[in-house]
Amino acid sequence: MKQTERLLVAGGGTGGHILAGIAIAEEWSRKVKEQGSKPELLFVGTSQGLEAKIVPKYGYPLKLLKIGALNRVSIKTRLVTLAQLPISFLRAFFILLKFRPHAVIGVGGYASGPVVMFARILAPLFKIKTSILEQNSVAGFTNRMLGKWVHRVFCAFQAGGASFDLAKVKVTGNPIRSSLKLLPPSNDSAFTVFIFGGSQGALGINTMVLDALPFLKGQGIEFIHQTGVKDFERVSSGYQREGVNARIERFIDDMGACYAQASLVICRAGASSLTELASVGRAAIFIPLPTAADNHQEKNARIFEKASASLVVPQASLSGSDFAKLILSFKENRSKIHDFEARVQQFYQSNSAAMIVEDLLS
Repeated sequence: MKQTERLLVAGGGTGGHILAGIAIAEEWSRKVKEQGSKPELLFVGTSQGLEAKIVPKYGYPLKLLKIGALNRVSIKTRLVTLAQLPISFLRAFFILLKFRPHAVIGVGGYASGPVVMFARILAPLFKIKTSILEQNSVAGFTNRMLGKWVHRVFCAFQAGGASFDLAKVKVTGNPIRSSLKLLPPSNDSAFTVFIFGGSQGALGINTMVLDALPFLKGQGIEFIHQTGVKDFERVSSGYQREGVNARIERFIDDMGACYAQASLVICRAGASSLTELASVGRAAIFIPLPTAADNHQEKNARIFEKASASLVVPQASLSGSDFAKLILSFKENRSKIHDFEARVQQFYQSNSAAMIVEDLLS
């Protein structure tokens, strides 16, 4: 009978957290099978996060906790979360007791807190290796707390390790889906702008693009725009009002095909988006989320900009006409686009998931 190697992935909330967890799960399955053992995987998230929609699509089992935020929230929300914690911790305990994982990794998000903490408490008894993944250049609240206790901290950026005991830190890069590969340079015969704001869209980016549309129509630009569910109607109406044909979607599953068409990407600066752009080799204008905790998105993006691998534009810092001029400057200067495409690749570490899984199995 084959030996079973069980991995529990805790966390979620955003698409970036979840897809990093899925990349690790895919590599765990591949590596364990290669070693002649049987892989088992379990995701634990919250009912409010995107994991309830995304994880089942990939065929992995998912358990849900009811837990909210403690940091940067109202007193009412904090009190509700504190009231939920005892039940969440108890449920996390029973999930761990039943699944008996050999390794647990928290990928960010509120569910990682109780699961990883209880896994660390049970680690001596059940020989569990506990870890967290810090995807940003500045560690988030939950990870800063968990980092004091876990056995290993995996960091996407060297700067991200500053919040932790360096003896625990391993810089691995950010794991992403294996389906995203380096693409040939963008096609100079067309100019396609791919706009997205993360898995849930971005009102601020959508507004900046709509303000620029009157100055971009008739300029030979094709648009692919992921709006998010809530802003789909407003954005669609804006394109129709200006008479601009575009592919407008609430959510796009096949990001690889859109990157392949893109000459220029306009997006937020979450860790997952940055890593995807580095892996496929695409030029980008980053518009960081201004309300991101510890301003981590801008700090992520500035690392790329400092290496002349992208451009950072603060939200609402440009008028519609100025933003349009900026986009058109890329259209008229394809050599700048190709320079960005070449330089951004230095930030991609192709074996990120493999490095994490090898460490967890050691």
